Amino acid sequence: MVQRNPANDSFDSTNILLFLYKWRKPLLWVVLLSIVGSVIVSLSITDKYRSTVIMYPAATNAISQALLTQNKSAMQKSILDFGVEEETEQMLQILHSNRIRDKIIEEFGLQNHYNISPDSKYRLSKLHKRYENNISFKRTEFMAIKISVLDTDPFYAADIANRIADLLDSTKNQIQQERAQKAYEIVKRQYFNLLNEIAQMEDSLTKLREFGVNDYESQSEMLNQQLAREMAVNNIQGMKRIQEKLDILAKYGGPYVALRDQLEYEREKLSILKSKYEEARTDAEEVLPTKFVVNSAFPSERKSYPIRWLIVLTATIAAFLFTLIVILIIENIREYLPVFGKNPDNPTPPNKSKRAVVRRTENETTRERNQYFNASDPGPQPVKEEITSVPPENERQEENNNESSNHMEIKKNNHQHPQPYSRKIEKNDNQMDKYFANTNLLKMLFKWKIHLAVILLISIVLAAIISSPLFITPKFRSHAIIYPSNVMPYSEESESEQMLQFLQSRDIRDQLIAKYDLAKRYKIDSSYKYFQSTINYEYNKNVKISKTPYESVRIEVFDADPVIACKMTEDIIAFYNKKVLNTHKEKYGEVVQFIQDRLEAKKAEIDSIERIHENLRVNFGIIDYPNQSREVARGFLRTVDGNNAAQNINSKEVLQLKKNLEQFGGDWIFYNDRLYQLVGEYSKIKVDLDDALMNYNKKITYANVVSAPYPADKKAYPVRWIIVAVTAVGALFLSLIAVLLIENYESIKRNF
Repeated sequence: MVQRNPANDSFDSTNILLFLYKWRKPLLWVVLLSIVGSVIVSLSITDKYRSTVIMYPAATNAISQALLTQNKSAMQKSILDFGVEEETEQMLQILHSNRIRDKIIEEFGLQNHYNISPDSKYRLSKLHKRYENNISFKRTEFMAIKISVLDTDPFYAADIANRIADLLDSTKNQIQQERAQKAYEIVKRQYFNLLNEIAQMEDSLTKLREFGVNDYESQSEMLNQQLAREMAVNNIQGMKRIQEKLDILAKYGGPYVALRDQLEYEREKLSILKSKYEEARTDAEEVLPTKFVVNSAFPSERKSYPIRWLIVLTATIAAFLFTLIVILIIENIREYLPVFGKNPDNPTPPNKSKRAVVRRTENETTRERNQYFNASDPGPQPVKEEITSVPPENERQEENNNESSNHMEIKKNNHQHPQPYSRKIEKNDNQMDKYFANTNLLKMLFKWKIHLAVILLISIVLAAIISSPLFITPKFRSHAIIYPSNVMPYSEESESEQMLQFLQSRDIRDQLIAKYDLAKRYKIDSSYKYFQSTINYEYNKNVKISKTPYESVRIEVFDADPVIACKMTEDIIAFYNKKVLNTHKEKYGEVVQFIQDRLEAKKAEIDSIERIHENLRVNFGIIDYPNQSREVARGFLRTVDGNNAAQNINSKEVLQLKKNLEQFGGDWIFYNDRLYQLVGEYSKIKVDLDDALMNYNKKITYANVVSAPYPADKKAYPVRWIIVAVTAVGALFLSLIAVLLIENYESIKRNF
């Protein structure tokens, strides 16, 4: 095997120290200059002061649930409880919203404070970037929220941090009150509608009372008792007057009882609805802090940025390492590229220092020969060869003589032994591997430097031209962050996942495509064979909807017009609200129809029972079976009170009533009890119908917009420097592969 004998067989610590000592002056100068330069640069950086606010989210900020609800469940959180992970993530998302960002920028005049010109082309992008660099929000290891503000003025930083904490309350309450206000209007409308219905029912009962129906059960009992007395004394006029009242009671008693019982149920419903009305009004009109501030911000006495010693240390170490790498490259270039002149480590001229011969030392040859003849294995042993520099002329002559004698001796031994002995020189004929050594790679790069430079330059120019607006239309991005509300999961998915599924639905996509004529905007011919697949692909490429780490949903729209991108984002949210509303309305419509069918069936049954009941009252005189049966028994047995009462009993009427009671009394009891049951069932179904109608007719939104979309002032696509960099690196890599193939063509041809 061919072995190279370098000047230094090992790269130990001594060699490192010698190498550093050799280049001590350049290294010291670089370190010194880096220290001075980094000190100057760090001193030129404006000092910034940090102010922080640490706070916890509240577990709940629904005032009605925390304060007004009577029966609280064991799992319901108190108003004084701290929030956990879910509330912390929601608070982080709200802190990142553009509502807080825009208010802070406006109130503190950050555009002028950051010296951003109002006429700047990318004014908003620069302003938002400076805002994000100086103001940060993160979750601590104790599940709290930390607001950090950096500014050149410590009082300014403290004021901004405290103001952000204050705006968190107003922003979150504003988001929630938008929904609470609509809920309040719905409950308010239902509450006052029910009040009007109860007032109408009370007016109807007042009219019935004007006819003399005040208390059906008591009146029927007393009138029947009095009728029995009048019949006992055979008072025709008295019996006639009482009978008239009984007829009125028989005519209006049923409606009176139905209205009275329904009014009782409606009043119970009104009591429940009134509590909901009070809760909704409280949520809509009152506010409650949404946080617990642990540490408020205060003006810092000491700057937090920049850390000058760290800048100086990092710059010095980086400069030292970079210089060391450059020196190593220079060492390799001097040694292996003769065009750069002599190597300071080797005074021999390049043409002689680079010449090498393969020679075998005498001791090595003798040792290998003895091993060959004495070994039990008859196989030939490989002869090691050593590459050394060319010796002086006298040494070279001596070596030639030694080699000649060695060859003669080997030849003699070969004649003495029948086994063939041949010296094998193991060489790696694969020239591809050697080009991966750093020195050979440098030589190859230097050899092809012009070609590679031209290819690299051409690729950069072409990439810059292709990524320009002449070939790629710039696109602007508009985005929004929203949370779901007023929705309930259908299965095991979360509310955010349900919102994500709705937003990715075909209905919303088709509405957006139709409204903005995206086929024309994307330049897709409607007669194209794969039109639908193509436009869906372009839509999915320009409209991206995803879930954030904070369980919110992010909507991103790319378009050549920033205003159109903003409007498309707003319309996606509007279409989502409409889609969910129609879906819920469709399902509630089925519930309403089902309950209405039940109510109509119950009403028909009540009407049928009332007709039977009216027939028993009018035609058979059975108004109040318990009282009438008792009085008939007294008249039949002649046990009535009064002087000569028994002799004055109208036996014929008593017997007729007795017969009617015996024949139809059971029916009266059955239908009377059934009527009461049906009225109660009817009232309950009516309550269910009112709830279903309320859900069916409500017009609410299903998204809490945390960050509203706005027209961007800077394009988001394409990122030209990435395209140029990737193209340049790719072209250089392919060029290197081509160069390697060209350089190793003969070796590849010979091997394959």
